[in-house]
Amino acid sequence: MEKILKASYGDKDQHEYNLRAPNRNQAAQIQADVKARKAAMGPRELPTPQPGNPFGAVFWNPKLHGTPYGGHRNAPALARKPVKVEIRPGVYHIVDVAQPNFQQLQQQHQQQLQQQELRQGPPGARPRPGSAPHMRPTPPSTARVQSAAPHRHPPRPPYEVDTAELAPAVAKIEDSMRLALRQRAAMHVVERTVLLRAVGRVLGKKDVHIGVQDTVTTAQFQAIWSLLGLQISQGYADAIFNKYGQNAHGRMPILNFVEALLYGGNRQIMLEHDCVQRGAYQAGKPATHLGKILYPQSKKGVWPPSDWDPRLADRSAQLPDSRLTLEFVYGYDGFQGTAPNIFYLSTGEVVYYAAGVAIVYNKASHTQRFFLGHDDDILCCALHPDKTTVVTGQVGRDPCVIVWDSITCKTITKIHQGDGNRGVQAVTFSSSGSKLACVCTDNSHTLYIWDWQRKQCLLERKTQPGAPPTTYGVVWSPFEPDRVLTYGQNYIKFFLLQRPPPKKEHMAPWSAKQDAGVFSITRTHTIFSACFLPSGIVLTGSADGAIGSWRNCRLWHLTPAHNPGPMRRRKDGTESYGGIRCLTLRQDRTTLLSGGSDGYAITWDVSKGDLGAPLQRIPLVKPEEMSDAKVPSIRGLDCHPSSDVFIAGTSSCDVWEVDCRSGATGILVHGHESNLYGLSVNSAFPHIFATAGEGRMVVVWSSATRKPVRIVHVAQKGDKARSCAFSTDGQHLAIGLLSGGIKVVEFYPSVAQVYWGKLNTDSICVLKYSPCGRYMASGSHDQHIDIYDVKAGYKRIARCVGHSSTITGIDWSVDSSKIMSNDQAYEILYFDPLTGRQIKENQKDTEWATWSCELGFPVMGIWPPYSDGSDINSVDRSPSGCYVLTADDQGMVSLLNYPSVVQHAPALRYPGHSSHVTGVRWARDESYAISVGGRDRCIFQWRLAPDVKPTNAVYKRIPGSQLDSQAVAYRA
Repeated sequence: MEKILKASYGDKDQHEYNLRAPNRNQAAQIQADVKARKAAMGPRELPTPQPGNPFGAVFWNPKLHGTPYGGHRNAPALARKPVKVEIRPGVYHIVDVAQPNFQQLQQQHQQQLQQQELRQGPPGARPRPGSAPHMRPTPPSTARVQSAAPHRHPPRPPYEVDTAELAPAVAKIEDSMRLALRQRAAMHVVERTVLLRAVGRVLGKKDVHIGVQDTVTTAQFQAIWSLLGLQISQGYADAIFNKYGQNAHGRMPILNFVEALLYGGNRQIMLEHDCVQRGAYQAGKPATHLGKILYPQSKKGVWPPSDWDPRLADRSAQLPDSRLTLEFVYGYDGFQGTAPNIFYLSTGEVVYYAAGVAIVYNKASHTQRFFLGHDDDILCCALHPDKTTVVTGQVGRDPCVIVWDSITCKTITKIHQGDGNRGVQAVTFSSSGSKLACVCTDNSHTLYIWDWQRKQCLLERKTQPGAPPTTYGVVWSPFEPDRVLTYGQNYIKFFLLQRPPPKKEHMAPWSAKQDAGVFSITRTHTIFSACFLPSGIVLTGSADGAIGSWRNCRLWHLTPAHNPGPMRRRKDGTESYGGIRCLTLRQDRTTLLSGGSDGYAITWDVSKGDLGAPLQRIPLVKPEEMSDAKVPSIRGLDCHPSSDVFIAGTSSCDVWEVDCRSGATGILVHGHESNLYGLSVNSAFPHIFATAGEGRMVVVWSSATRKPVRIVHVAQKGDKARSCAFSTDGQHLAIGLLSGGIKVVEFYPSVAQVYWGKLNTDSICVLKYSPCGRYMASGSHDQHIDIYDVKAGYKRIARCVGHSSTITGIDWSVDSSKIMSNDQAYEILYFDPLTGRQIKENQKDTEWATWSCELGFPVMGIWPPYSDGSDINSVDRSPSGCYVLTADDQGMVSLLNYPSVVQHAPALRYPGHSSHVTGVRWARDESYAISVGGRDRCIFQWRLAPDVKPTNAVYKRIPGSQLDSQAVAYRA
């Protein structure tokens, strides 16, 4: 035979030798017999492969197996029936989805099994039960005989059978196959070996000898699974062959099927849909791609759901039909500003700033108005002598100061300071109000004098070189219009302005005589505050709590006043005492008010032109009420013009008001004393939410009263909070700590500890309760997700391992059977919460109770241009499913339509926060949203615009309920 083949391949010498050889008659006889058999069989007409198959067969190699046949995926009966989707302004929901009649398919399947049992004769041993349809297995010997026996009337190939109706049930049978293999696997025998051994028994060879050329018929395929305890009917066998491909003779390459089956359902779909789309859907183009989608921010691909309707992409390409309005800001800049930054207006209202928002607060109605003209952090604030006009300065590449009206919150003028100045650290008006002095944060801390109405720079002088901020403040004397001073780290400088002649005042620049302060009686020290007296004496506050008196640019004497207070870290990284941060002269010009880092305000007699005796010493918090809380250091101070009341801003970012006569104190606006990261909204009490900063305090707020309801302290000394979450019934509040511990307290009706445990070595960054309320998931920086059983006293029941970086988001499915998680490596993983096992199957059709993960198909359009996976810090889908909120590193809160699947989907962007926004959440009734800043330590309460009220069939508003004395809703 070798000689015959060699000659047939074109070897001329071998061909001539065969003709001369004695056995040429035998070779000729063999060739004649082969030709006779071919002639007897007749030419067989092979069907034409289906053209334009967009999927292809999984793992099919055309060079080895030829053209694949099959295609229930392309049969007309498999075409998806149209999904009716109702889309109205602000709402969408699925009305009707066509589903296959699985009951009818099951009946047909049972009939096929009965007919097959009649053909096969008496059954053998009964296999153990499984999750797929079962029949009694055929003995292996019988299967081999049947497969080897010639068929007088060969059956129809599977590709000639219409299996479109059986296609949806094939996935369930594949799951049963994988389960059967897992049950038979052992320590050193993997699922692939189990399956190949069964194939080898049917084919009559060892499993190691099975190659890519080995194929099986449907009968052999059924015999293979009979050995593994599953009985596959002829119809389902044909459907599987049509899915994985077969040759023209109806035989399926068995290794193709083995590799595809063990690859997993999710990866099977990825392989079948070999057409991968790069990037999200494009606006104006059909969103009909149903395969894998890769976009830059996600490490893994995402998939549209099976019932995806492309019209939702058109809605995603439009701006939302609702708006957010800023309703209230919790907090005050008590850590970044160095100059006075809180003042009383002529109307009795209070003006101050927080983050990038200037705030006008009305105590009577406990409401706020906002000036939103800044696009970056505000660093300073000053009040015009008319007590109505306000100026604020900000940081930025081209920093600016904006003069605006506190009544209308409209801009009057905007003055840019120029590139390279970085920011405006201090600002003040002249005694007449026509001039404006600004100190920038450039290397020289340049002082600018402006005619702000004409936007004309009158003077430019360097104050003090050094790393910013070296200059803390600037003061313009209200009694001598030509005297200005600046102060800061280890210096004070006095400027005597020299104006040009009146006729040239608007043309020629000003000049100034500059004198540095002389610390004659003590060593050089940092000055935190300064004030002019009518006598010309300047009073300054030092870091050690003393008040200095200056005459003719020389320090004459120091008066002990306040305790130094706790050590504070400055911006340059060094630590120092806070000392005296505020010096304010009352309107009567006979008394002075000083505020220190010790939490006291002292009234001084200055009627004799210099600092006299102290008249009154008022603590913001009485010593017996302090317990172990930090002393609220005073950072800003101003006196009411017509009473003995003064306002104070503190380092804990609170705004206090104190009555000097009665000594009564109270907090008007509450805030956080540390960077904010944790945020949770109560689902049972829609107006309740909680925030956690990197401190020992977690605050529970009421959006109705805009005040704290509960304040929970972390009991462990030295530990700090990082995250928080309300339970499903709203009764428990879980707190994740930086040390890796978890503390759970009963939120209502009283605060009582329910659980404390530490099973992690790093901080807990995500906490999320399941919709059923039975379980709680915690994600930590050590890349683990722990599952706790709430009813079992928060006993840990599983640990989910698989992430390669810090957990950033966790969401539960509606039935609490799965969790989805993201990490900082931009991965999307799925887990079984009861076992901790990673789920590798596709979860594109899973319904999620919430969506707070930054990655996934319905949120792939939230990313702005030129952004990476770290630009968006928080995501939250609205309860109605109409909108999605995002918080980013640019200080923006964005409102988009949900799902957001169009690349760079249009969004309504709302500024206000400084630096990165760490969290955003919707209220359960969707009436408002909450966002928290990181370093700005502020909480923004946003109200959904009242002109459009979102409605949805899935959305259920929680019924209203009464409020108790502390504004906590409860139901009978």
